[in-house]
Amino acid sequence: MPTPSHTSRRAGTLALAFALAALPLGAIAQEYPTRPIQLIVPFAAGGAIDQMARAMGGALARELGQPVVIENKPGAGGNIGADQVAKAQPTGYVLLVGTSATHGVNPSLYPKMPFDAVKDFTPVAHWGSVPNVLVVNASSNIRTVPELIAQAQRDPGKLSFGSAGNGTSLHLAGELFKQAAKVNLIHVPYRGGAPASLDLLAGNITMMFDTVAVSLPNLRAGKTRALAVAAPARHFALPDVPTFAELGYPDVVAATWAGVFAPAGTPEAIVKKLTEANRKALEDPNVVDVLRKTGVQIDYKNSPDFGKYVAGEIALWGDIIRRNNIRAE
Repeated sequence: MPTPSHTSRRAGTLALAFALAALPLGAIAQEYPTRPIQLIVPFAAGGAIDQMARAMGGALARELGQPVVIENKPGAGGNIGADQVAKAQPTGYVLLVGTSATHGVNPSLYPKMPFDAVKDFTPVAHWGSVPNVLVVNASSNIRTVPELIAQAQRDPGKLSFGSAGNGTSLHLAGELFKQAAKVNLIHVPYRGGAPASLDLLAGNITMMFDTVAVSLPNLRAGKTRALAVAAPARHFALPDVPTFAELGYPDVVAATWAGVFAPAGTPEAIVKKLTEANRKALEDPNVVDVLRKTGVQIDYKNSPDFGKYVAGEIALWGDIIRRNNIRAE
């Protein structure tokens, strides 16, 4: 039975929808926004997603003519902040920085989700992504992906890959590679990417997937070697490293991505205005500079294309999670 607060919120949402429906769409878009916009980041301040949001927030404020206030709401892999936006009034004044966690992995990773990643949101615009890269210790005798696969086939179950923990993007990237290459690798979960990286440097694990941004210092110091990037195109920071697609594995695409979502029911005219503002913001030189420094490959997608992308991500990672019986730690 719905709670009184749920019933009240639903009634308020319906009343708002009827009121908005009585206005011409052009008028709604022309008037919006008339006050500050709240942009919820469902992760802690200072991280890559937060840096992206703050750069975009400033540019969006200039495009929309109103302040864009960044609010960090971390917890439960991004679910706490996402849930707040899912339950917000669909007026365009409360938005979410959704990610590959909240709108890709989490719907299948968590047995009980407080929101529906598809039904409770309207995709606004995809910003870009930081792809994962497969790395080995620089002293390893494995120099290419074909060599890695050949060795894994000779010694099934003896090569290992580390990750930041069960269900993390680094773990799932490894499982995706295992499935595509049809090899048996041992997963070694750690409590974070840093201890996994330390064990890779110590020679205690064979390989690991990590984001390009995090991997760069060790790669540039000659401590690790990059075998392939899990992205559709080569990364600007690693121009000499091939993609998995170039090596015959086009389905090995794994990245941390981010974009903007509005609550479901947000008027189409407002969504269109926000989508266009995001497109222009991604062309801002300051935004481009910040995103490149955090390793982001800018990849703007409008609302319909972003929606298709999200559906594909949920299907892909849901399949990987179910096949391997993965659960959140």
